Amino acid sequence: MNIHRIALVGLAAACAQAAAIAQTAPPAAQASPGVYKVLAENDQFRIELATWKPGEKDNMHSHPASAVYRLSDCTARLTGPDGKVLGEGEAKAGSAALQPPIAAHSLENIGKTECQILIVERK
Repeated sequence: MNIHRIALVGLAAACAQAAAIAQTAPPAAQASPGVYKVLAENDQFRIELATWKPGEKDNMHSHPASAVYRLSDCTARLTGPDGKVLGEGEAKAGSAALQPPIAAHSLENIGKTECQILIVERK
């Protein structure tokens, strides 16, 4: 199963129990500025470059509706605000996805190579 499907299925299930936490989870670039670099933004959109080194895990955060383009192959684990693993999987370079808002979560690069994605978020 690819990481996009894991994210949608796992995070959708976690949304109900994490509603209060999700409302207070900061945006990704604010929560983990070492992972998420804002490339450009205006009053409607934000473009971020996210880069996880092998073994790196970002801080708990959330995302508004977004489009994601994977620049490298990624093997990742998603964790919910309660510490439970929501899923693990691989995403291939060159794949893209449109995502609804995603509640509080954390992503860890469990692969052996750098994981890099481009994110375009609606504000």
